[in-house]
Amino acid sequence: MAAFEYEELDEKLSEIRLVRLCLTDVFTDDIELELFRISLSDLNHEPYVPLSYTWGTPYLGLPPDWDDPKQTRTVSLNGKSFQIRLNLESALRHIRGVKKNDVPLWIDAICIDQMNIPERNSQVLLMRQIYEGGSYTIIWLGPAQEGSKLALYKIEEVANARRERFFDLLAKDRMAGLVSIIEAVGTDSQCWLAIRQVLSCCWWSRAWVFQEAVVSSHAVLLCGFDAASICDVMETLMLMSDMATEQADNASYITGNVIINQAWVLENAMSLLSLWRAYGDTSHDAPAVDLRDALFFIRRLDATNARDKIYAALGLVKGGSAIVPDYSLSVGEVYRSFARQYIEEHNTLDLLEECSLTADDIVSWAPNYSRKIYGHTLEKNGERDGSVRLYNASRGKPAKFSFSDDSKTLTLVGCYPDTIAAAGTKWEFVNPRNVVDAMYKKQFLASGRSPSEINVTLGPTLAHWKELIVTYGREWDRGNLDLSYESLTQIRYLHANDDLKSAFDKTLCADVKWISNPDPMKSAQHVRLSTGENVAFEPINWETGEMKKEFKFAMKERIFFITRGGYIGLAPEAAEEGDVVCVVLGGQVPYLIRPKKNGHYLFVGECYVHGLMDGQALQGYDEGSLEEIILD
Repeated sequence: MAAFEYEELDEKLSEIRLVRLCLTDVFTDDIELELFRISLSDLNHEPYVPLSYTWGTPYLGLPPDWDDPKQTRTVSLNGKSFQIRLNLESALRHIRGVKKNDVPLWIDAICIDQMNIPERNSQVLLMRQIYEGGSYTIIWLGPAQEGSKLALYKIEEVANARRERFFDLLAKDRMAGLVSIIEAVGTDSQCWLAIRQVLSCCWWSRAWVFQEAVVSSHAVLLCGFDAASICDVMETLMLMSDMATEQADNASYITGNVIINQAWVLENAMSLLSLWRAYGDTSHDAPAVDLRDALFFIRRLDATNARDKIYAALGLVKGGSAIVPDYSLSVGEVYRSFARQYIEEHNTLDLLEECSLTADDIVSWAPNYSRKIYGHTLEKNGERDGSVRLYNASRGKPAKFSFSDDSKTLTLVGCYPDTIAAAGTKWEFVNPRNVVDAMYKKQFLASGRSPSEINVTLGPTLAHWKELIVTYGREWDRGNLDLSYESLTQIRYLHANDDLKSAFDKTLCADVKWISNPDPMKSAQHVRLSTGENVAFEPINWETGEMKKEFKFAMKERIFFITRGGYIGLAPEAAEEGDVVCVVLGGQVPYLIRPKKNGHYLFVGECYVHGLMDGQALQGYDEGSLEEIILD
């Protein structure tokens, strides 16, 4: 059989291809497909079903061939031979077994000529329309695995129970409402472990699936021949998320701990839930998802092509984006072009908060989206609805910036308050998923404890930070070697109205405390300690090792530092002695930069500096006395 060859699409007509799967009652029959072209304007008269799936293995435990792009199967496409990978072959065989009609499918690996870069560029721009316009979307999670039938049945049961008892969640005792739902559906560990297994499939870790799931009018998850509605999945995730959140402040409740333990490990599924809520479920009437927020979620996901960390987010932005996919550009060029365009379009430097110094061939002032991060920006520690800003390092002054003609340098305007003199050792954040995986059966089920109760021992790292702040206090107390950590309350911090211990405590949580929201359906409110009632707050109990959630949130992927002038703060893990603290016009927070021999700087990342978060660095400056800061 001759090999299939694509015919060119008519870009002026916004043509796409659809593929019709020939039905048969025998699972092992050869797969026969019919491919045809159609313009987007004609799709209103042609029902079709997009497929969302992973190109590689759908879940761990399958043979290595499933993840090998060279391992393919031959199918018939318009009477010619065509190669597809193993997971897609499995999907087509199972879909053929459950489909009752010949409604065509849209499948990227077949409907887009993957070897034609100009076609890929243009078709990527249409993907949101394709998934929005489908009758529904099939989300293929892979062939049936142990417990998957039970999991999909349980997901429907949980979703129905949550809907029936929704108003219980609006009651004053919200935790009791959650427990009543859980007691109605049961806490059998095997059921919830099965749900965890289905919601941990590789599909949940891929960058493109967020767009495909969120913009679809409806979606059905298919695992083998068993199915569940995406709406039911979201209801289940909401219950698990709410239980994990409420448990942090309601330690007396132990009912439902098995659910809480599962919620901790479903990091990617919970991210999709957050984006689903932001997008507005299936109503599509919610406020637009900001591209930066979409990238925050997608950055933690996997993409075979690093360019797709940007391109996969474009379809999530209502109203579209001016960014045009171009797979002929290098990854560094794509990220640099995006960063410049975003900064110029929004006239803001907020994107710099996403940057961290890496060794890759990417300018330091552009976020490296190919690098997964699990921490949050300092402003992300607040409420990101645009109405709340925690910090105001530049006193509300507008951004002033310029780019070189070749887009390789970014010039800012600001001042240099200080330089790092000592940097603390970095600590390894223990992902709760790994904790649960290692200890779940032995510890949690036996004790009824939640991962939120585990005190991760930071040992030498915290000891080093504590040693740094005590040494700092001794130096400012005329070399008093008898000064202890507890005695730091007797030493004034030079740059704020705090004693040194209070300044240290506030620094370790970025000066933020979380308080309960009076609206039970909304997340906790985040407030500044220094600008509020200025009450004492200890992020760490040094005797028991218990750490407050504010500390865990602020310190993830950051280290403690002290400057030559006596400032203390938090900086990215890449920070080192000699890095310069700067405050620039338009910057919500101070930045850390590293001098280069050519007089330019590398952007290390954002930083928290106690005493510089509210415009103090720019007091007494006029714009004419500020300096240009050139970033490579």
